[in-house]
Amino acid sequence: MFKKIFFLMALFLVPELYAQEKFIVVKDSVTNETLPYTSIDFQNGYGLFTDENGKAVLNNDMPNKIKITYVGYASKIVSVDKLIGNQILLRPEVNMLNEVKISASRKEVKKQKKLVVKPSLHDNIDEMYWSSIGQQFAFYVPSEKANGILKSVTIPLIVKDLYQGITESSFEDNPYGTMVRFEFMRNSNMLPNTKLYDYEKIFVIQSDKISKKIEVGFEESIPIPDEGFFVVMTVIGKTDIKGEYVPELPFVVNDRHGEKKKSMKIILPNYPLVELSKRQLMLVRNLFSDTPKWNRIERPMVYKKDKKYPPYTIGIGYVISY
Repeated sequence: MFKKIFFLMALFLVPELYAQEKFIVVKDSVTNETLPYTSIDFQNGYGLFTDENGKAVLNNDMPNKIKITYVGYASKIVSVDKLIGNQILLRPEVNMLNEVKISASRKEVKKQKKLVVKPSLHDNIDEMYWSSIGQQFAFYVPSEKANGILKSVTIPLIVKDLYQGITESSFEDNPYGTMVRFEFMRNSNMLPNTKLYDYEKIFVIQSDKISKKIEVGFEESIPIPDEGFFVVMTVIGKTDIKGEYVPELPFVVNDRHGEKKKSMKIILPNYPLVELSKRQLMLVRNLFSDTPKWNRIERPMVYKKDKKYPPYTIGIGYVISY
Protein backbone atom coordinates (compact mmCIF):
# COMPACT_ATOMS: atom_id res chain seq x y z
CA MET A 1 0.00 0.00 0.00
CA PHE A 2 2.81 2.38 0.97
CA LYS A 3 4.61 1.67 -2.33
CA LYS A 4 1.47 2.48 -4.32
CA ILE A 5 1.01 5.79 -2.50
CA PHE A 6 4.68 6.69 -3.07
CA PHE A 7 4.39 5.83 -6.77
CA LEU A 8 1.27 7.98 -7.19
CA MET A 9 2.93 10.91 -5.42
CA ALA A 10 5.94 10.62 -7.73
CA LEU A 11 3.67 10.61 -10.77
CA PHE A 12 2.17 13.94 -9.75
CA LEU A 13 5.37 15.56 -8.47
CA VAL A 14 7.71 14.85 -11.42
CA PRO A 15 5.68 16.80 -14.03
CA GLU A 16 5.39 19.67 -11.54
CA LEU A 17 9.15 19.76 -11.05
CA TYR A 18 9.70 19.95 -14.81
CA ALA A 19 7.08 22.65 -15.09
CA GLN A 20 8.95 24.73 -12.52
CA GLU A 21 12.13 24.81 -14.62
CA LYS A 22 12.93 28.44 -15.31
CA PHE A 23 14.29 29.27 -18.72
CA ILE A 24 14.36 32.07 -21.27
CA VAL A 25 14.32 32.09 -25.06
CA VAL A 26 15.85 35.11 -26.83
CA LYS A 27 14.23 36.18 -30.10
CA ASP A 28 14.29 38.88 -32.76
CA SER A 29 11.47 41.33 -31.98
CA VAL A 30 10.66 41.79 -35.68
CA THR A 31 10.96 38.32 -37.23
CA ASN A 32 10.40 36.32 -34.01
CA GLU A 33 13.38 34.15 -34.96
CA THR A 34 15.48 32.74 -32.13
CA LEU A 35 18.96 34.21 -31.62
CA PRO A 36 21.55 31.45 -31.10
CA TYR A 37 24.47 31.82 -28.69
CA THR A 38 23.24 35.10 -27.23
CA SER A 39 25.38 36.35 -24.35
CA ILE A 40 23.79 36.54 -20.91
CA ASP A 41 25.86 38.82 -18.70
CA PHE A 42 25.39 38.36 -14.95
CA GLN A 43 27.01 41.80 -14.47
CA ASN A 44 29.32 40.42 -11.81
CA GLY A 45 32.22 39.27 -13.96
CA TYR A 46 30.49 36.10 -15.14
CA GLY A 47 28.03 35.07 -17.81
CA LEU A 48 27.05 32.37 -20.28
CA PHE A 49 25.47 31.89 -23.71
CA THR A 50 22.12 30.59 -24.88
CA ASP A 51 22.09 27.40 -26.95
CA GLU A 52 21.55 27.18 -30.71
CA ASN A 53 17.80 27.68 -30.13
CA GLY A 54 18.28 30.85 -28.08
CA LYS A 55 17.42 29.03 -24.84
CA ALA A 56 19.10 29.25 -21.44
CA VAL A 57 18.00 27.59 -18.21
CA LEU A 58 18.04 29.85 -15.15
CA ASN A 59 18.98 28.69 -11.67
CA ASN A 60 19.48 30.03 -8.16
CA ASP A 61 23.20 30.70 -8.64
CA MET A 62 22.39 33.41 -11.17
CA PRO A 63 21.70 37.01 -10.10
CA ASN A 64 18.24 38.51 -10.46
CA LYS A 65 19.29 41.14 -13.02
CA ILE A 66 20.91 39.93 -16.22
CA LYS A 67 21.98 41.72 -19.40
CA ILE A 68 21.06 40.14 -22.73
CA THR A 69 23.32 41.05 -25.67
CA TYR A 70 23.49 39.97 -29.30
CA VAL A 71 25.64 41.72 -31.90
CA GLY A 72 23.49 43.91 -34.15
CA TYR A 73 20.71 44.24 -31.54
CA ALA A 74 19.98 46.65 -28.71
CA SER A 75 20.99 45.12 -25.38
CA LYS A 76 18.36 44.61 -22.71
CA ILE A 77 18.59 44.35 -18.91
CA VAL A 78 15.86 42.20 -17.39
CA SER A 79 14.86 41.25 -13.84
CA VAL A 80 14.35 37.50 -13.65
CA ASP A 81 11.73 37.73 -10.89
CA LYS A 82 9.61 40.09 -12.99
CA LEU A 83 9.63 38.05 -16.19
CA ILE A 84 6.21 37.30 -17.64
CA GLY A 85 6.56 34.25 -19.84
CA ASN A 86 9.83 32.94 -21.22
CA GLN A 87 10.46 35.07 -24.30
CA ILE A 88 12.90 37.98 -24.37
CA LEU A 89 12.71 40.09 -27.52
CA LEU A 90 15.68 42.11 -28.76
CA ARG A 91 15.30 45.00 -31.19
CA PRO A 92 17.60 44.87 -34.25
CA GLU A 93 19.87 47.81 -34.99
CA VAL A 94 20.99 48.79 -38.48
CA ASN A 95 24.66 49.49 -37.83
CA MET A 96 26.62 46.77 -39.61
CA LEU A 97 28.06 46.64 -43.11
CA ASN A 98 26.67 43.77 -45.14
CA GLU A 99 29.82 43.57 -47.25
CA VAL A 100 30.57 39.87 -47.23
CA LYS A 101 30.90 38.79 -50.85
CA ILE A 102 30.04 35.46 -52.44
CA SER A 103 33.04 33.14 -52.71
CA ALA A 104 34.74 32.90 -56.08
CA SER A 105 34.24 29.92 -58.35
CA ARG A 106 36.79 27.09 -58.52
CA LYS A 107 38.28 28.39 -61.77
CA GLU A 108 38.84 31.82 -60.26
CA VAL A 109 40.41 30.34 -57.15
CA LYS A 110 42.98 28.43 -59.24
CA LYS A 111 44.15 31.68 -60.80
CA GLN A 112 44.60 33.49 -57.48
CA LYS A 113 47.91 33.82 -55.67
CA LYS A 114 48.15 32.99 -52.00
CA LEU A 115 50.05 34.44 -49.07
CA VAL A 116 50.51 31.80 -46.37
CA VAL A 117 51.56 32.67 -42.82
CA LYS A 118 52.35 29.63 -40.68
CA PRO A 119 51.30 29.35 -37.01
CA SER A 120 53.78 29.27 -34.12
CA LEU A 121 53.57 25.80 -32.56
CA HIS A 122 55.11 24.27 -29.45
CA ASP A 123 54.06 22.05 -26.54
CA ASN A 124 55.83 23.79 -23.67
CA ILE A 125 53.34 23.77 -20.79
CA ASP A 126 55.31 26.54 -19.05
CA GLU A 127 54.25 28.93 -21.82
CA MET A 128 50.56 28.47 -22.49
CA TYR A 129 47.24 30.27 -21.97
CA TRP A 130 43.83 28.95 -21.03
CA SER A 131 40.20 28.96 -22.17
CA SER A 132 37.18 30.07 -20.16
CA ILE A 133 33.55 30.75 -21.02
CA GLY A 134 33.31 34.20 -22.63
CA GLN A 135 37.06 34.45 -23.27
CA GLN A 136 37.82 36.45 -26.43
CA PHE A 137 41.03 36.41 -28.46
CA ALA A 138 41.51 39.18 -31.04
CA PHE A 139 44.10 38.34 -33.71
CA TYR A 140 45.30 41.20 -35.91
CA VAL A 141 45.55 40.42 -39.63
CA PRO A 142 47.35 43.16 -41.63
CA SER A 143 46.56 44.13 -45.20
CA GLU A 144 49.70 42.79 -46.83
CA LYS A 145 48.33 42.54 -50.38
CA ALA A 146 45.98 44.81 -52.33
CA ASN A 147 42.45 43.40 -52.60
CA GLY A 148 43.37 40.61 -50.19
CA ILE A 149 40.76 38.04 -49.18
CA LEU A 150 41.09 36.08 -45.94
CA LYS A 151 40.51 32.42 -46.76
CA SER A 152 41.31 30.70 -43.46
CA VAL A 153 43.00 31.00 -40.08
CA THR A 154 45.00 28.39 -38.16
CA ILE A 155 44.88 28.47 -34.37
CA PRO A 156 47.73 26.70 -32.52
CA LEU A 157 46.66 24.55 -29.56
CA ILE A 158 48.02 22.59 -26.64
CA VAL A 159 45.50 19.82 -26.17
CA LYS A 160 46.28 19.15 -22.53
CA ASP A 161 44.66 19.23 -19.13
CA LEU A 162 45.06 22.42 -17.10
CA TYR A 163 47.16 20.64 -14.46
CA GLN A 164 49.12 18.41 -16.80
CA GLY A 165 52.75 18.49 -15.78
CA ILE A 166 51.88 19.64 -12.25
CA THR A 167 50.41 16.38 -10.95
CA GLU A 168 50.86 12.83 -12.21
CA SER A 169 47.15 12.06 -12.54
CA SER A 170 46.17 15.15 -14.50
CA PHE A 171 46.11 13.99 -18.10
CA GLU A 172 42.87 14.42 -20.01
CA ASP A 173 41.53 10.89 -20.46
CA ASN A 174 38.26 11.60 -22.22
CA PRO A 175 37.81 13.43 -25.54
CA TYR A 176 36.24 16.85 -25.14
CA GLY A 177 34.61 19.43 -27.37
CA THR A 178 34.77 23.22 -27.05
CA MET A 179 32.64 25.54 -29.17
CA VAL A 180 34.12 28.81 -30.42
CA ARG A 181 32.79 31.61 -32.61
CA PHE A 182 34.75 33.58 -35.21
CA GLU A 183 33.82 37.10 -36.30
CA PHE A 184 35.61 40.16 -37.65
CA MET A 185 36.11 43.58 -36.05
CA ARG A 186 37.36 46.91 -37.34
CA ASN A 187 40.86 48.08 -36.49
CA SER A 188 40.76 51.36 -34.57
CA ASN A 189 44.25 52.48 -33.48
CA MET A 190 45.30 48.83 -33.25
CA LEU A 191 42.34 47.91 -31.06
CA PRO A 192 39.23 45.89 -32.03
CA ASN A 193 36.23 48.16 -32.51
CA THR A 194 32.78 47.36 -33.91
CA LYS A 195 31.83 44.25 -35.86
CA LEU A 196 32.82 44.61 -39.50
CA TYR A 197 30.78 42.07 -41.47
CA ASP A 198 27.42 40.43 -40.98
CA TYR A 199 29.11 37.04 -40.93
CA GLU A 200 30.35 34.70 -38.25
CA LYS A 201 31.36 31.08 -38.03
CA ILE A 202 30.74 28.54 -35.29
CA PHE A 203 33.44 25.90 -34.91
CA VAL A 204 33.80 22.97 -32.50
CA ILE A 205 37.30 22.02 -31.33
CA GLN A 206 37.21 18.24 -30.85
CA SER A 207 40.25 16.95 -28.97
CA ASP A 208 40.15 13.46 -30.49
CA LYS A 209 40.37 14.88 -34.03
CA ILE A 210 43.23 17.37 -33.64
CA SER A 211 46.81 17.41 -32.45
CA LYS A 212 48.50 20.81 -32.41
CA LYS A 213 46.24 23.14 -34.38
CA ILE A 214 42.87 23.75 -36.02
CA GLU A 215 42.39 25.26 -39.46
CA VAL A 216 39.16 27.21 -39.90
CA GLY A 217 38.09 28.03 -43.44
CA PHE A 218 35.49 30.66 -44.32
CA GLU A 219 32.68 29.90 -46.75
CA GLU A 220 32.33 33.57 -47.68
CA SER A 221 35.01 35.85 -49.10
CA ILE A 222 36.28 38.13 -46.34
CA PRO A 223 37.89 41.33 -47.77
CA ILE A 224 40.75 42.74 -45.68
CA PRO A 225 40.51 46.56 -45.28
CA ASP A 226 43.56 48.72 -45.96
CA GLU A 227 44.13 49.17 -42.22
CA GLY A 228 43.78 45.45 -41.56
CA PHE A 229 41.24 43.99 -39.14
CA PHE A 230 40.88 41.68 -36.16
CA VAL A 231 39.72 38.08 -36.29
CA VAL A 232 37.97 37.60 -32.96
CA MET A 233 37.52 34.13 -31.48
CA THR A 234 35.03 33.81 -28.60
CA VAL A 235 34.93 30.72 -26.39
CA ILE A 236 31.24 29.75 -26.11
CA GLY A 237 31.66 26.66 -23.92
CA LYS A 238 31.70 22.88 -23.81
CA THR A 239 29.84 20.55 -26.17
CA ASP A 240 28.46 17.04 -25.82
CA ILE A 241 29.67 14.03 -27.82
CA LYS A 242 27.48 15.16 -30.75
CA GLY A 243 29.23 18.51 -30.89
CA GLU A 244 26.21 20.41 -29.56
CA TYR A 245 26.75 23.24 -27.10
CA VAL A 246 25.76 22.55 -23.49
CA PRO A 247 25.19 25.79 -21.52
CA GLU A 248 26.75 25.73 -18.06
CA LEU A 249 27.67 28.17 -15.33
CA PRO A 250 31.09 29.77 -15.94
CA PHE A 251 32.19 29.38 -12.33
CA VAL A 252 32.50 26.81 -9.57
CA VAL A 253 31.30 27.45 -6.02
CA ASN A 254 33.68 26.36 -3.25
CA ASP A 255 33.04 26.31 0.48
CA ARG A 256 35.96 28.02 2.20
CA HIS A 257 35.75 28.16 5.98
CA GLY A 258 31.96 28.17 5.85
CA GLU A 259 31.82 30.88 3.18
CA LYS A 260 30.82 30.15 -0.40
CA LYS A 261 33.15 31.67 -2.98
CA LYS A 262 33.03 31.62 -6.76
CA SER A 263 36.04 31.03 -8.97
CA MET A 264 36.32 31.04 -12.74
CA LYS A 265 35.89 27.68 -14.43
CA ILE A 266 38.85 26.93 -16.70
CA ILE A 267 38.12 24.74 -19.72
CA LEU A 268 40.20 23.28 -22.53
CA PRO A 269 42.01 23.68 -24.90
CA ASN A 270 45.11 25.67 -24.00
CA TYR A 271 47.17 27.81 -26.39
CA PRO A 272 50.96 28.03 -26.91
CA LEU A 273 52.43 31.44 -26.17
CA VAL A 274 55.27 33.09 -28.07
CA GLU A 275 56.95 36.45 -27.62
CA LEU A 276 54.90 39.34 -28.99
CA SER A 277 55.89 40.82 -32.36
CA LYS A 278 54.44 43.57 -34.54
CA ARG A 279 53.39 40.98 -37.09
CA GLN A 280 51.54 38.84 -34.57
CA LEU A 281 49.60 41.34 -32.44
CA MET A 282 46.95 39.68 -30.30
CA LEU A 283 44.73 40.97 -27.51
CA VAL A 284 42.55 39.17 -25.00
CA ARG A 285 39.60 39.90 -22.71
CA ASN A 286 36.60 38.20 -21.14
CA LEU A 287 33.29 39.31 -22.62
CA PHE A 288 31.63 39.21 -19.18
CA SER A 289 34.37 40.98 -17.24
CA ASP A 290 33.48 43.95 -15.03
CA THR A 291 35.92 45.95 -17.16
CA PRO A 292 35.84 44.34 -20.63
CA LYS A 293 39.02 46.06 -21.79
CA TRP A 294 41.34 44.50 -24.36
CA ASN A 295 44.71 43.57 -22.86
CA ARG A 296 47.96 41.94 -23.87
CA ILE A 297 49.00 38.66 -22.30
CA GLU A 298 51.63 39.52 -19.70
CA ARG A 299 52.30 36.09 -18.23
CA PRO A 300 51.51 32.42 -18.88
CA MET A 301 48.86 30.36 -17.12
CA VAL A 302 51.38 28.81 -14.74
CA TYR A 303 53.86 31.49 -13.67
CA LYS A 304 56.39 32.44 -11.01
CA LYS A 305 55.62 35.57 -9.03
CA ASP A 306 59.20 36.82 -8.96
CA LYS A 307 59.88 36.20 -12.65
CA LYS A 308 59.60 38.88 -15.33
CA TYR A 309 57.94 37.73 -18.55
CA PRO A 310 57.99 39.30 -22.02
CA PRO A 311 54.70 40.39 -23.63
CA TYR A 312 53.10 37.31 -25.16
CA THR A 313 50.96 36.48 -28.16
CA ILE A 314 49.39 33.41 -29.74
CA GLY A 315 50.95 33.11 -33.18
CA ILE A 316 48.13 32.22 -35.54
CA GLY A 317 48.54 31.26 -39.17
CA TYR A 318 46.36 32.45 -42.04
CA VAL A 319 45.93 32.28 -45.79
CA ILE A 320 45.24 35.37 -47.91
CA SER A 321 44.35 35.18 -51.59
CA TYR A 322 44.95 38.14 -53.90
